[in-house]
Amino acid sequence: MTGYLIGIDYEDPITKYRGDRILYTIKRISGKELNMDSDFLVDTYYTHYLPLPILKSKSDLNKEDMIKHSLLNMMLSSDIVLRNRNYSIANSAVSMALSVSYVQNLIEELEKIKRTSQSAEEREAAEQILNGLMKGNSGKEGNNEQKQNSQQSQNLQKMMKQVHEKALSKAEEDANSVRSMQRIVGGNGAGIGSSLNFEGDIHEVLRLARNTEIKKILEFLSGIPKLGSFTKKKTTRYSRGELFGYEEGSDLERLVPSELAMPEELFDVKLAESQLLLYQKQIKESLGPIYLLLDKSGSMDGEKILWAKAVALALYSRARRENRDFYLRFFDNIPYPLIKVIKNAKSKDVIKMIEYIGKIRGGGGTDISRSVISACEDIKDGHVKGASEVIILTDGEDKIAETTVRRSLRDSNSSLISVMMRGDNADLRRISDIYLVVYKLDQQDLLKVVEA
Repeated sequence: MTGYLIGIDYEDPITKYRGDRILYTIKRISGKELNMDSDFLVDTYYTHYLPLPILKSKSDLNKEDMIKHSLLNMMLSSDIVLRNRNYSIANSAVSMALSVSYVQNLIEELEKIKRTSQSAEEREAAEQILNGLMKGNSGKEGNNEQKQNSQQSQNLQKMMKQVHEKALSKAEEDANSVRSMQRIVGGNGAGIGSSLNFEGDIHEVLRLARNTEIKKILEFLSGIPKLGSFTKKKTTRYSRGELFGYEEGSDLERLVPSELAMPEELFDVKLAESQLLLYQKQIKESLGPIYLLLDKSGSMDGEKILWAKAVALALYSRARRENRDFYLRFFDNIPYPLIKVIKNAKSKDVIKMIEYIGKIRGGGGTDISRSVISACEDIKDGHVKGASEVIILTDGEDKIAETTVRRSLRDSNSSLISVMMRGDNADLRRISDIYLVVYKLDQQDLLKVVEA
């Protein structure tokens, strides 16, 4: 038997790649060598990826194929799978996450039952299901099938349903985190999904998705439907740009064709008086990068730093949509290393940034002046090119060296957006181009910062 879904070419190189990739990812995550049936792994993937996967009839199967066929049948009839299909169809990263997580958790549940169950029948059923999933065990599985009585068959079905439901529920949690990560960092947007779909780094993405800190941030951000709707645009009028309206004038390059239908004498008069109907055209100008300074001092620990990290990811999402580089520097009483994610960054770079954000914990004092000056020096020294906005998130009451900070901002040609979290700083208010104060640290406050 080569597989259990109708219409799948199991010899196709891409199909084989899917199976090998799932097996490789499971090994990376679990740390175990598994001799699994690659075609079954392919089927778990296409069960989520295809809009209407169709399972082969039982009459076409050997007895040793029944366990894998039964698990796939349960999957296809599951409400969880049907619900996930709204976003798993043709989404390779989410389909891969669902497949990897499901199979990994399925095996772990079965191995746990084998080790800990007090019931010999449960241990035997778990072992039989495991044998049915592995290559090279079809003979043992087949003999067991022949010896089974009605009670043993019921035990086997009950065990399959139990482990299947647990594994699929955990897989849904992982897939939701992967989906949130895709949406937040811009991986689902038109024109950018193919360059940042996480499929090639799914083992790293799943590891991040299971990180408690990252999971909290993703859950918080996933509840903001408007998060991906705001973008800033900067345009300038240009004769060869995009059409956005009409005006009167004498620029023949932008002439509306209908004007050529008028008599020659009238055309000449309107040309001389700049009254010809013309297209208005404009081109988009590139925006400078976003540079974020994020306070990690001791007073930020807990809810504040979790909210600030969510803002950081939301601002990166905006930077990606606006085709801008993104820079992040944490600070307390000293500035920490600069993190750079360029506008066309690969998924590995984005994953590293998210991992770094997740690891940061609150601690230390607060030196706002030093952090802003370090950002300005980054810009002046060429480490950051063309930064138009420096955003600082802090709760710190700190005396600002106003004259020095103003000079640094002016010399680096940057504007300062300050976000005070449950506090106020009169010095910072005076030197900031935009000054915001947030108290609730909820989703509305986050949107207010991202859209500033």
